[in-house]
Amino acid sequence: MSQLEKFRYHFSDDPQADGAPPGPESVRGLDAPEDAERRSFNSAESAARFYLAEKLAQEEAPALREAVREDRPERVPDLALSTESHQAGTGTTLVRFEQTQQEIPVFGAEVLVELDENQRLVSMDGRLGEVTGVGSVPELSGTEALERVKTATGSAVSAEELPPPTLTYVSRDDQWHLAWHLREVPAQLPSNRREEGQRGHGLGASPREAFPLTGYLVDAYSGEILKSYGMTPTITVPTRLEGEDEVSVRHRFQGSRLDGSFLLHDQWREIVTYDLDFADIASTGTPTSAISSPQADFGAGHRAGVSAHVNAERVESFYRDQLHRNGIDDADMDLVSLVNCTYNEDGPGPEWFNAVWWKSRMWYGQVSDGNRLVSLARHFVIIAHEMTHGVIETSSNLVYQDQSGALNESLADTMGVIIANWYQAPDREDVDTWNWEIGAGLGDGGLPLRDMSDPTRTGDPDHMRDFLHTTRDNGGVHTNSNIHNKAMFRLLTSVDAAGNPVLTVAEWALLIYLALVRLLRESDFPDMHQALRDVTNTYLSGNAALRTAAQAAIDQAYQQVGIPIA
Repeated sequence: MSQLEKFRYHFSDDPQADGAPPGPESVRGLDAPEDAERRSFNSAESAARFYLAEKLAQEEAPALREAVREDRPERVPDLALSTESHQAGTGTTLVRFEQTQQEIPVFGAEVLVELDENQRLVSMDGRLGEVTGVGSVPELSGTEALERVKTATGSAVSAEELPPPTLTYVSRDDQWHLAWHLREVPAQLPSNRREEGQRGHGLGASPREAFPLTGYLVDAYSGEILKSYGMTPTITVPTRLEGEDEVSVRHRFQGSRLDGSFLLHDQWREIVTYDLDFADIASTGTPTSAISSPQADFGAGHRAGVSAHVNAERVESFYRDQLHRNGIDDADMDLVSLVNCTYNEDGPGPEWFNAVWWKSRMWYGQVSDGNRLVSLARHFVIIAHEMTHGVIETSSNLVYQDQSGALNESLADTMGVIIANWYQAPDREDVDTWNWEIGAGLGDGGLPLRDMSDPTRTGDPDHMRDFLHTTRDNGGVHTNSNIHNKAMFRLLTSVDAAGNPVLTVAEWALLIYLALVRLLRESDFPDMHQALRDVTNTYLSGNAALRTAAQAAIDQAYQQVGIPIA
């Protein structure tokens, strides 16, 4: 049981707000006089801190009130600023804080404050704890904590291969602990490992599975491993190129020209595609040059590269143009793809039945169709799914364990299906024409890996009553994700009493994305339910009838699969 207290606020639920985000003059939790001078802010952070102090002062839970310090000018000094980002879809700014005590972070304790363009309060969501009964000076070193993990996992990883360990407070079983936080350890506890032959996505082996990056919290006094969790898988004028992809469709796309050669390197969007030439991805570096051709028409000679390049461009464009995100990481990261990859742990090659987002880039294997090797870059929905893991990593960073991990997988599936159908459905606006399968034909017996419209088709649960409780696969993240997938299917196909779509596909996609980026690290299915309601309140604040209809569709979609509201 966690000792973190949850709280939330949204102006649409506040009877005192009169349907509009309140400003500082109407947010009073510290008994400020009615004639107090009107307050202005010089930054989003200062506005967020003010609103937090005022609202937390009204809370009854000691863990929440304790965060407010009237004797300190920062108002909430134990909340350290993490990120600040503008959301073009709603015109709001998200300010994210991490709770600390004596400058030591509190694991899972964070707050997100949403402000409008006038620095008025739209919403806040958080988990805070009152850390008591534990000291701040460790008895074990970070190196000794790593030795405990190495012993428990049978790993030989060295400290030089990992980010430096940091101290954190963590709550477990109603007791606070000072712990060493070890990140990106490429080893799992035996109880968490997948069974022989089991693959999370139903594909072949990948380095993300062989070296499953795991976070550990190790008691800084006793050396006990308190918690482990999966870590998901970080202008020039372009030249117009064309070529044929793996399914024999011709495309026009952007690249560049250098020394008489044409390259799969879009320097405008920073999308680049390389050929690993069937080398092992675990032991081979990135080639020095992108895939090239002596002509601007690549023809059918580079099908794998064209597929990967075109599909990466589509995913990046959807996030940028439809969801107003500045690239996969919202900071213009280079989008790198490598085709013709092998992975020796899965066999000698040249076949490798996988495509994976790993080390902040895409790696594509290939399989034989009886005549030639065909790259998995042909499966656009899988590419969009994997790249969405990069979006999640660099926004809410959902902990890849248990229900938050299942939510991580489900949101990757959901965005993958939306993006794939945006480009490939006969009619993107008509969901009846959509393909809801992830990895068509890649599962057992010619089935897909997953089917959002009917998870039971692949033996997966579609309701919380069938939630799988297990330590395998990071708490069953690939199985339980299908419950939330079904809720997303119901939401995207929702209609009103007249049989018309409640919202357009583009609007639902935007709302799902806006909810995704405002989640906290350990958010679960009910938290996503609540986040969707909150962003819908903001997005449709000017249309009461449509807001009510959309809220009803959200609630019904989640209730039909047994997911309550947070």
